[in-house]
Amino acid sequence: MSDPRILPAAAPASPPFTVGIVLYPGVDILDVAGPHEVFGFFDGSVIDRTIQVATVAATTQPIPTSGPLKVVAQYDFYSSPHIDLLFVPGGGNGLQDAIGDTALLDFLKQRAPEARYVVSVCTGGLILASAGLLDGYQATTHWAFIDCLKLFPTVTVVNGCPRWYKDRNRITGGGISSSVDESLFMVQTIVTDLAGGPDAADKAALAAQKVQLSIQYHPDPPFPGGDPCSVAYDVFEPVNAGMTGFRGALDAAIEARLHPAKVTVEA
Repeated sequence: MSDPRILPAAAPASPPFTVGIVLYPGVDILDVAGPHEVFGFFDGSVIDRTIQVATVAATTQPIPTSGPLKVVAQYDFYSSPHIDLLFVPGGGNGLQDAIGDTALLDFLKQRAPEARYVVSVCTGGLILASAGLLDGYQATTHWAFIDCLKLFPTVTVVNGCPRWYKDRNRITGGGISSSVDESLFMVQTIVTDLAGGPDAADKAALAAQKVQLSIQYHPDPPFPGGDPCSVAYDVFEPVNAGMTGFRGALDAAIEARLHPAKVTVEA
């Protein structure tokens, strides 16, 4: 006869689906805030999971972004929970250091094989490439830094100016504002993959549209365009010229990462 004082064990709950957004000095705030908002409004009940958005960095002390704001990660690299979707944002000043940051790159290399999806937006693709996580994949990045991504010999850069590009479980995004579009696409992708059943595609579309409505994402910019594929040259040329110095700094950081011995000798 069973002991009435011993309660039956509760059925184990499904673990949360965790989106891990990686922070580093110089990270772009919209690259972080866009996905944070989208996944924060994602109702995980459609995949029988809760959605957890976690920010992770080398430290839990305040981190400078590309602007005047600072961000504070919830977890450091050693206390981070399991990550299902590893998300690497782009950055401004400080990105060149991130490209060669061994602690950051080691964390990404350790966690990427465990993650169901490995995602970047904007110049975050350069960090993924520096970690070797885009080797053998097709990818994109911010239009101004396509040539930087091409420096990685085993990464195939796709043509055009896509908002995002998916190659197996690697999803890379275009520049900054693409973070919202790409994250909505990831909601759709997650539900398609995990909801199951013949109506998975319908569930996925509905889930993404619910998030889009929740954040009132209905872009209506004052001018068309926003990438070199859609603007006149007199708009493109001065903006592109303004990126030259930063592009050169990133090129140098990538060369140092790919050919450290050569850079040391020349120095």
